[in-house]
Amino acid sequence: MESSPARARGIAHSTGGRTIDTLASIVADRRALHRIPEIGYDLPKTRAYIQAAMSQLHPDETREVADGMIYVFRAPEGGKDAIAFRADMDALEIAENTGLEFASTHPGQMHACGHDGHMATLLALARAVHARRSSLRRDVVLVFQPAEESQGGARKMIEAGAFENLPVREIYGMHVMPQFPVGRIGIREGAEMAMVGCLDISIEGKSAHGALPHLGCDAVGAMAHFISNVQTLLKRRIDAFEPTIFSIGKVRAGDVRNIVADWAFMECTTRAYSDEVASQIFAVIDDCLKATDLMFGTKSQVLPSTHYPAVVNSPAETQKVIRLAGERYLPVEPMTIAEDFSEYQKVFPGAFFFTGIGDETHRSPLHSDTFNFDERALLPALELFTALIDD
Repeated sequence: MESSPARARGIAHSTGGRTIDTLASIVADRRALHRIPEIGYDLPKTRAYIQAAMSQLHPDETREVADGMIYVFRAPEGGKDAIAFRADMDALEIAENTGLEFASTHPGQMHACGHDGHMATLLALARAVHARRSSLRRDVVLVFQPAEESQGGARKMIEAGAFENLPVREIYGMHVMPQFPVGRIGIREGAEMAMVGCLDISIEGKSAHGALPHLGCDAVGAMAHFISNVQTLLKRRIDAFEPTIFSIGKVRAGDVRNIVADWAFMECTTRAYSDEVASQIFAVIDDCLKATDLMFGTKSQVLPSTHYPAVVNSPAETQKVIRLAGERYLPVEPMTIAEDFSEYQKVFPGAFFFTGIGDETHRSPLHSDTFNFDERALLPALELFTALIDD
């Protein structure tokens, strides 16, 4: 582990038994959760573990909404102001290859994105809040969210009324990041992570014998034309200074080698840093498909898609994180990965930061079958969360 930098004003530092006890609980929670990774909204063991841990802390209010949980600790004179923190619970469909003693016991499923660490950190924060609840100056709301990876769990919780009648004024979240050194807190004001949209495109043609292609409408040819032209159109229709990504990751078409294909299908993603640019991307895709249909006689359709808005950190909350992080603060550039924490930022001011976990031993990237980290790297995030409550 990298030695800790000098501590900054606002983040408490303890070298006594309390820190050791806190680390022990983080290690125990993280490893227990690592053993039982679950996918999307189907999280019975994960939820049961968190519910059992939280029941010992006697929160003032518990809400189970859209397969997620919210726990509220009220200040003695609370009810007018609350600060919220979020952890995601779901894992990935990856077969673990770490060889760890606490490796996944669920074949083909793994906490390869650090969500086990996020949950362990929030459980540690819950214990810290419980221990000093009589001195809280405002309510604390802890959010355990399902389905961050691809199914939009944040939006479903919000739409289901998870925060109704809760006086949340600000919300914070974090993600472990192996690219950043242990002990550093990475954040930027404004657009930090990209909007990502997942969309499928179908092209309907007309089959014909391969020797008589003029009698059909070639869906493969139409797809190839679209793929080769849409990138040029994006570069000409959208400001060159606006990062724009449209990726086609999977294509399927046709059934038989000597028959003109009457169907083609593409699975795609888009990424941008603003809703305006995202709308421009979709407009270009639509125009390019219409032109392709006109040329080839095909019928194209963009199927309903899911998307996460861009993570845009609000100024006041970002500056608070930077100030409290002190010498741990690491400026970061915008990233093209996505996070549905952005859904909360559509409702509340908030900030999302990265917790460095990179060291000489742990080098595997996120979403790798060998991903792992030293739990001590989570302590700076816990300290920052605690400092945000006190600030």
